[in-house]
Amino acid sequence: MFPTALQDGNPEVTDAQILHYGVIGGDFKAGFSFNSPGTWKMFCREECEGENILINTTDVRAQTGRYSIEYKIELIYVLSVSISKLTESDSGQYSCGLGGSSSSASLTQFVIVVAEALLDGNDDQLKHFDKETGSSLTVGCSFKQPGNRKLFCRGECGGHNILVDTNDNRAQRGRYNIGYDSGVLYVSITQLTKSDSGRYRCYLSGSFRDFQVTVTDAAGPSATTTGSCTPSLTLTGSTEQPERAASAGVLLYVIISLLIIIILSSLTVLIICIKRKSSRGLRTRGNSEGTNMEDVNYENFTPGSTREDSTYQSLDPAGRDQDQTYSTLTHHT
Repeated sequence: MFPTALQDGNPEVTDAQILHYGVIGGDFKAGFSFNSPGTWKMFCREECEGENILINTTDVRAQTGRYSIEYKIELIYVLSVSISKLTESDSGQYSCGLGGSSSSASLTQFVIVVAEALLDGNDDQLKHFDKETGSSLTVGCSFKQPGNRKLFCRGECGGHNILVDTNDNRAQRGRYNIGYDSGVLYVSITQLTKSDSGRYRCYLSGSFRDFQVTVTDAAGPSATTTGSCTPSLTLTGSTEQPERAASAGVLLYVIISLLIIIILSSLTVLIICIKRKSSRGLRTRGNSEGTNMEDVNYENFTPGSTREDSTYQSLDPAGRDQDQTYSTLTHHT
């Protein structure tokens, strides 16, 4: 088991462990020496078991995806391991080894820390990093000239602004770390808080590189309310949905109003038609005053005569009974 613990993709290491650095997008390669040869060569993530075994071979060279190994016999037995196109998730614990069998291989443990950027001083713009609370940040600062004194500072390096000050290749003070490897000074901050936002400097014997960090609250899952039927309201953002709801309400109101108007109009037309039919029926009979309507059928109509040549006279002019009898007086020329 490794004594190393992983936190947010960046490992915490002990002084006894071998530590190597890399940069996102770059390639990692390191060689490890062994006192005795081995037929089996292994390269693993954490412990060499199950899916953690990246390569397990008897060949001198082997590759699986982004991982590869190469075995050489020089004055000593050297096994080189490589990872291409590093990502932040490649930070962590690894092991490699030689042995007569995969179960009896002699393993060497090491840790890889992948920096998010490599500052070489050629960019005039200040490098800016956006991070979330609880995460970690590692930045590599490349220097052309080697140096002994290594500093990691908040702002300018002076007084209480100095976070780590060492002449060693590795040093740690609380949440702040320094690692030096092949002309690159790596500085790290673990368990970031919002108060860590600000400007930082890595310093190596008279030269320095600056960068800016902004730490914001980590985005969590949407809050849900249990045991309540009251929906939550979003006070910020788009108003498109309320506007659609209002438009739908207006449209529904217009449709209902039109339906009511159509129904009322149909009823009105129906009533008028009924009244007209009733009035036509009444015109075929005498009214209450005994006046005869023009469409009355006359029983004593003389054939061959016209309506214009016929004179009609009531036999009982004074009578107002509905059953009056009429006779026809034919006028002969």
